[in-house]
Amino acid sequence: MAFLLFPLLNQAQTKELKRHYTKYNKSIMSPSNQAKSSQQVVTETVSEKGATWLRLFFENVNLGKNSTLTITSDLDGATQTLTSETIKKWSNSSAYFNGDKVTVKLTVASGESAIGVHIRELGVGELDPTIKSQCGSNDDRVDSTDDAIGRIVPIGCTGWIITNGKLVTAGHCGGSRAQIVEFNVPKSNPDRTINHPGPEDQYPIGSFVTQYVSGRPETDWAVFEAGANTQTGLTPIQAQGKSFNVVQSSPGSNITITGFGTDTGIDNQTQQTHTGPLSSVDNTFVRYRTDTTGGNSGSPIIDTATGNAVGVHAYGGCSGSGGSNFGERATIPAFWDAMGLGGGPGPGPEECTGDVASFPYSESFEGSLGAWKQSSEDDINWTVNSGGTPSNGTGPGSAADGSSYVYVEASGNGTGYPNKRAILNSPCLDFSGLTEPSLSFQYHMLGSAINSLNVEARTNNSGNWTSVFSRSGEQGSNWNAADVDLSAYAGESSVQLRFNVVTGSGGSGWQSDIAIDDVSIQNGSTGPGPTCDAINFNDFSIIGFSNQDAAGNYSVESGGEALSLTNNTWKYIALNYTVTANTVIEFTFSSSGQGEIHGVGFEDDDSLTSSRYFKVHGTQNYGVTNYDNYAGGSTTYTIPVGNFYTGSMDRLVFINDNDGGSGNNSTFSNVKIYEGSCGQSALAESIVEREAVTPVLGTDDEFSAFSSRIAPNPARDSFSIYISNALKGDVNAVVYTILGRRKAQIKLTSGDNRVSTRNFALGTGIYLVKIEHQGNVLSTQKLIIN
Repeated sequence: MAFLLFPLLNQAQTKELKRHYTKYNKSIMSPSNQAKSSQQVVTETVSEKGATWLRLFFENVNLGKNSTLTITSDLDGATQTLTSETIKKWSNSSAYFNGDKVTVKLTVASGESAIGVHIRELGVGELDPTIKSQCGSNDDRVDSTDDAIGRIVPIGCTGWIITNGKLVTAGHCGGSRAQIVEFNVPKSNPDRTINHPGPEDQYPIGSFVTQYVSGRPETDWAVFEAGANTQTGLTPIQAQGKSFNVVQSSPGSNITITGFGTDTGIDNQTQQTHTGPLSSVDNTFVRYRTDTTGGNSGSPIIDTATGNAVGVHAYGGCSGSGGSNFGERATIPAFWDAMGLGGGPGPGPEECTGDVASFPYSESFEGSLGAWKQSSEDDINWTVNSGGTPSNGTGPGSAADGSSYVYVEASGNGTGYPNKRAILNSPCLDFSGLTEPSLSFQYHMLGSAINSLNVEARTNNSGNWTSVFSRSGEQGSNWNAADVDLSAYAGESSVQLRFNVVTGSGGSGWQSDIAIDDVSIQNGSTGPGPTCDAINFNDFSIIGFSNQDAAGNYSVESGGEALSLTNNTWKYIALNYTVTANTVIEFTFSSSGQGEIHGVGFEDDDSLTSSRYFKVHGTQNYGVTNYDNYAGGSTTYTIPVGNFYTGSMDRLVFINDNDGGSGNNSTFSNVKIYEGSCGQSALAESIVEREAVTPVLGTDDEFSAFSSRIAPNPARDSFSIYISNALKGDVNAVVYTILGRRKAQIKLTSGDNRVSTRNFALGTGIYLVKIEHQGNVLSTQKLIIN
C-alpha cells in the first residue's frame, strides 16, 4: 500500500513571487576619471511603472575602497548601502524594495577615480492571483510573529533558524531560486502584492547542504547558512534572538506549522500559524491535518506540546474531507548530520564510564572536572575557572557554588569562534532505583554574541541524543537556575548526559562565554515542588512583560504573598521551571474592576504566546478560556498546566490588560506551582485529575479592543478618523493609494482627528488607510474621496 502515498508528491508547497525580469541599461559613474580632493555624489532614479517591488542587478562594478552605493525606496524610505565588499556578498545585486521607484546614490570618496556601476537588469514584482487551500472546510491559520522563521524569496518558501545559527528549509526550496531570506516581514497590500522588510532584515543565502532528488520525499530537506547582514553586521540568530530546538523524539498529538503561505489580501505570504492533529509518524515522515498553503514549504514541524521542531514541512495533501500534509523528520540520519547539532543516530564513540548509583549526586567542579569528561568530537574544550573570565563583557565574575565553575572560552586566541562546539560528557548514571529523576544546575550566558546551550541525554551508550533543555541568546548578568525533568529515563540502568555549547559568530563572536556550575541529580524536582510553598513576591524582581506593560502599576502585598496589578499592566517574575505533564499552578484571584484580560501563564521568552495564558476574567476573548469563570470575591483556581502545554520555561507572567481604558485591577495571591498534588508525590492517587482537556482558545488578538472609523466616507474636502482609545506610544494613520504608494502619515489621538484632503494632496480616488501602533497594523480601511 506504500504506493498510495506518492500521489501527494506533486504538491510541494512553494509559491514563487509573481515577477518578471527586464533588461535595463543605465550606468551611474563618477563625473570624471580623475580623482578629486573632495567627495562627489551622483544621484539617479530607477523606476518601472506598475511594479509592486524592484530589485536591481549590477555589472561592471567599481566602488574602490571607500566609495558607496545607496538605494532608497521612494515608497517607504527603506535604504541599503553597499560597498565594494558587501556588494560581492549580494552577488552584485540589491535587496528587494517596495514600490515602483528607487533612488540610487553613488558617493565617490575623495581620491578615488573611475568609480561606478552599470544596472543591467531589474527584477519587477507583479500582481498575483488568489490561490487558497486547507484541511477541512475553513482556513484556520492566524497571524504569527515567530522571530526564528523567515521568508525565502523569490522562490516563495519558508526557512527557520536552529540553535547553532544554521537555517533549515525543504530540499525543493534550494538552488538558485532561493536567493534571500527575509525576517520581520510586513503585511502585504490589500491586492495581495507582498511587501518586503527593510534591507537590514534581508540576508543573502549561502550554500545549501541537501540530498534532494525529485520524487524521493525522504530527501526533501535542506540546511543552509546566511551570513551577517551588510547593514547591521548581525547574523540571523543574533538579530532575531530566537531559534528552534530540534529534537528526534516523537511528537505529541498536535502539530503546529508556522510559515509564509499564500492567502487573500494583506495576509498573503505573511507569517501565519495553525495547529492540527497528528495523523501518523514513523522514522522518516510526520503527517498531520494542519492547514498549509503554497509558500509553507520549509516551515518547521513543531511539536505543539513542547515547542520543539521535529522536522521540516514539504508537501500538501489535505482536503476538506481527508488526506494529510506531511514533511521529513529530523531522525533521517543525513538530515540530522547536516544540521550539525551533535550526537545523531546510532552509537557515538565516546561511551560514558563509571556508575553513579547514589543520589542525590552533585558536582561543582572545584578545581577539576571530577567524573565528567571532555569530548573528542567537538572543536574546543571546557575550562575550569574561578573569578572572572579574561574576556570583557562576557562570562561570570565568580562561581555560583564554591569557588570554581566550568565554562567555554569563546575568544581562545582567535580559535574559540565562530560557531565552535564544546561538549562535556557525564559519567554513567544508574536511574534503576529512581521514579522521578531530575537534573538541576546553574548556567551563565552573558555576552553580545551568545549562541546556544543544550543539555542532551541518551541511554546505554547508544541511540540518539535527545535534547532535554536548551537556551539561546543572552540570559542576563546573573547565574540562572535550571530544573530539568528526567522522568522519561526513570528505571534506566545507564543514562548519559552532556552539556553541548556552540559559541557565537560574527565580529563579536568572542563575546559568547557560557558557564555551568552547581550540578545536581536527584529523585524529584528542586523547583517549587511537593512542599507547595507559596511564592513570596518579595524574593523576585517584578518586571514589565514584552511591549504590553503600558501602565506598569503594581504592588506587593500581604508580606509578599500577593501581587496586585492596576490599569493596563503586564508583569513577570523570572522563574526557571520545566513544565511537565503533571505541573499544576494554584492561586487565589480577586478583582473589583474588570478589564479586557486577567490571567496568568508561563513563558520562555519576551514575546506573546496567547495559548499559554490562562484567562480567568475579562471582556476580551483571548488566551486559554477554559477557566474564564470569575464571578466576584476571592476565587481559588487549580489549573493542570501540563494538560495544555509542557516544556522549559523561564518566567511566570501575570496579566491585567485594558488597552481601552483604566480602573481594572487584579490580585494574585497564594501562588503555588507543584507537580501532581500538593504535599504528595506526582504519582499519588489524589493527583489533580489528568482528564483529556481540549484547550478553548480565544479568537481575539491582544489589540482587539481597539476600534476606529472614518467619516464621512466617501469624503470631499475633509474627513475625520475616530479611534476609541490612545494606546501608549504613537498611533498613526498611514494613507496609501490603491496601488500601494504612500501618500501621508497622520499622528492620531483618542477621539476625532480632523483631516484636510488639501493638506495632504489627496485628490479624487480610492485610498487605503492603515492604523498603526508600534509596528502593528491595527486596522485597514478603504477611503473614497470624490
